[in-house]
Amino acid sequence: MFNNNVISKNNVLTICTLSLALFITACNDDSNTSSDSREKVIKEIRTSIMSTMQADKTPGMAVALINKNKKVFSEGFGVSNIESQQAVTADTSFWLGSVSKTAIAVSIMHAQEQGLLSLNDNVSELLSNQSDVTLNTPFAEPILLKHLMNHTSSIIDSDAYNCAYYVGEEDGEHASLSNQLLGSNSCDETVPVSLAGFLNAYLSEEGSYYSAGDNFQSAKPGTSFEYSNIGAALAGYTLEVATGVSLADYAKTNIFNPLKMDNTSWRLDDLDQNNIASRYSWDEDDQVMVELPLYSLSTWPDGGLRSSVNDLATYLSMVSNGGKTGNTRILLSESIDSMIPVDPTDSDHTYGAFWTKVKMPNGRILIGHDGSDPGAYTYIFYDPAKSVGIVLVANGDDEIDEDGWFTRHQVLINTLLDHAQSL
Repeated sequence: MFNNNVISKNNVLTICTLSLALFITACNDDSNTSSDSREKVIKEIRTSIMSTMQADKTPGMAVALINKNKKVFSEGFGVSNIESQQAVTADTSFWLGSVSKTAIAVSIMHAQEQGLLSLNDNVSELLSNQSDVTLNTPFAEPILLKHLMNHTSSIIDSDAYNCAYYVGEEDGEHASLSNQLLGSNSCDETVPVSLAGFLNAYLSEEGSYYSAGDNFQSAKPGTSFEYSNIGAALAGYTLEVATGVSLADYAKTNIFNPLKMDNTSWRLDDLDQNNIASRYSWDEDDQVMVELPLYSLSTWPDGGLRSSVNDLATYLSMVSNGGKTGNTRILLSESIDSMIPVDPTDSDHTYGAFWTKVKMPNGRILIGHDGSDPGAYTYIFYDPAKSVGIVLVANGDDEIDEDGWFTRHQVLINTLLDHAQSL
């Protein structure tokens, strides 16, 4: 799960940009299906999912599809825990990884609408007001909040980012997941594992993980793209500093509760403990899936959200429908537009405010994000041209048969989006 640099949290976007020999098939025309044809489509959906799970050795997966901003399919497959054999449902909460970043964006855009902060705010100035984090940058130019959100802040992820994963209690006994899995002592286990504590260790000159050369680009803020989990976590913390409310509580009050996303939270205690999927990695030596310890993430805004596909389908419908689903409006359409980047041109994907726009090999454009952490992978995308979307969450290992995995999931994403048009 750990690579030589940092834990991969952006694999599906990589999939989307690979020049695969297998070309994506054309989308079906919109149609109203009869009961029999609908059952046929659903059978094909199930077959595609179960075939992919078998090839990936994934214990559990859940998928939801939307068409014209409405959920048209949601179902769980496999088990959330191998030992108990508890079945996955469309309401099972899975670890989302970097899909969490999209909720940072929605929360910050909401706070901006309320006049509580601005994307043009100077992050260092915000942190100077009653903050436990000091930002010592190697350049004079200020980092603005929008720089954190479009990954141009000049803050980058060094090997020390691996140390953000821990096992145990934030305020009690805990140990580094990296030290445990790699059998190393590279992580300083005296560093606080709280969000502010870890960020300060990484961004302050006095911190154990601070390195101007390793933690920052040489380019000044706003000029060079570099995907940064640390930058995203700092954006989430900045919202707390500006509003006086933690990101977890702000999102729960202003996003998750209004959308009735009852199985969604950054806080483990908010969720039904019997409804949370365990995380599994592949043991190559023993050829078996191994349950990982219940780990947490110090930089939790960037990857520690849990949710179900039913909840995420509602969430994606809100975003794809200009900030509103049903009678519930979360954001103004202008805020949604501000989150979404312009069409990719020279590159295969571009970032707006934590939402990315991906150009598929056949020119199809998808908007969304993906996520990957030890024992979990997920993605959430919609095709604005065809008004269809997909949410997929799993408790498997996306590093199994890496090249084959890329191909299978490229095909699966496309197949399921095509089927969504038929429902």
